[in-house]
Amino acid sequence: MLRWITGLVAGLLLANSSAAMDTAGDWYGELNIQPGVSLPVVLHIAGTEPDWQISLDSPSQGAFGIPGRAESISETQIKVKFAAIGASYEAALEDGKLAGTFTQSGKSFALTLARQSEEGKEQAKQAAARPQHPEAPFPYTVEEVSYPHTSGAFEFAATLTLPDGKGPFPAAILVSGSGPQDRDETLMGHKPFLVIADHLTKAGVAVLRFDDRGTAKSGGTFAGSTIEDFSTDVASAFEYLNTRDEIDQQKIGLIGHSEGGVTAPLFAARQPEVAYVVLLAGLGVDGTTLWAEQQRDMVIAYGLPNGEAIYQAMRVFAEQVIAGESPQAIEQDLLSKGYDKATAQQYLKVVANEWGRSFLTYQPEEVLPKLTMPVLALNGEKDLQVAAATNIGGMEVIFASSENEDVTLKILPGLNHLFQQAESGLPDEYGRINQTFAPQALLIISDWISSRVEE
Repeated sequence: MLRWITGLVAGLLLANSSAAMDTAGDWYGELNIQPGVSLPVVLHIAGTEPDWQISLDSPSQGAFGIPGRAESISETQIKVKFAAIGASYEAALEDGKLAGTFTQSGKSFALTLARQSEEGKEQAKQAAARPQHPEAPFPYTVEEVSYPHTSGAFEFAATLTLPDGKGPFPAAILVSGSGPQDRDETLMGHKPFLVIADHLTKAGVAVLRFDDRGTAKSGGTFAGSTIEDFSTDVASAFEYLNTRDEIDQQKIGLIGHSEGGVTAPLFAARQPEVAYVVLLAGLGVDGTTLWAEQQRDMVIAYGLPNGEAIYQAMRVFAEQVIAGESPQAIEQDLLSKGYDKATAQQYLKVVANEWGRSFLTYQPEEVLPKLTMPVLALNGEKDLQVAAATNIGGMEVIFASSENEDVTLKILPGLNHLFQQAESGLPDEYGRINQTFAPQALLIISDWISSRVEE
């Protein structure tokens, strides 16, 4: 799930007038994070003492122009820190290159930077391009809206797009994946919900997309919230659309991506008036299995050994979290199995909390059979975060014993977790792909919805 992707986002600030002629410019290198896996970075140094303009790009992650701070600079040495991500970089200027060590979360990586070529600059520019992102003017109405949570405790900020013409229109509510997401589900320079909303609105479907609670312009608190809490956020959006005269109240559906494929069904299972449900990389297995499979599949995809051992270790880890064992005890168990301290602590930070326990205990066989409305589930063949074969396979078994006769399940060849046409499917590839959302997937979604909501 998106909550479990960690990335390099950092910047530098260098200051030393005597080193200016040697260090100014654009520097490129690749951070080798593990065997066979590298992360391109570009360091930009411009300006003069004391007003340097320094930034670091991580093109493959869609991170550009992020600033940082210098600890010390001399003619031959630099030491910089990245407080935002708890990282540092120390390097010496040798033979026209910056050669040194990048450290983050207790792990150190060799990093050598050479001056970036003009060809490299052009490639970086192309990497930042997102040609599918729509730009104004739009052939439909775009309205910034706000509405209360069902509890009345806070308000959501959202965007409602309405098709051109006379309503009332069928509608879709976009439900984001794990982690605090803005209304466009922005990730590594991509805005998949913006692209989906644009496509569907042009196809005659109104779309509501909202900033997650406690994120961007929405109120509330994200930390400590569970999947059940997030399902009430979907309820809030549904209630809001029911107040709009431009919306056909009998034709409001849900489109959930990744963890949204958990929270959307949780709400729809108790609200039969939902017109349809679309699951994009949704779950057909329980949360514990999903977590263990994801860690195993990532390791195998990176060409590393012990995939099955990692699967078993992660199942035990999940069971310990569910049982409420102390973080100290869980960490010691991970260390005894060969995990380094930084990785163990990262696992605990992400999963050993209220949200983690709610997700790990999620059982789709208790939720999906309650969906009485039409269901479309799409998973990408190359998705390494929510494996297509096991999750679509799990849904096939679950829906086969349900009374819902309008269920469509598809595995889309060549697509990753973000529904991009991909090569490896690994998360570090997301930002390098210019495509935000495969056109064939967009057409499947819009055609399926249109066939369910037409008169």
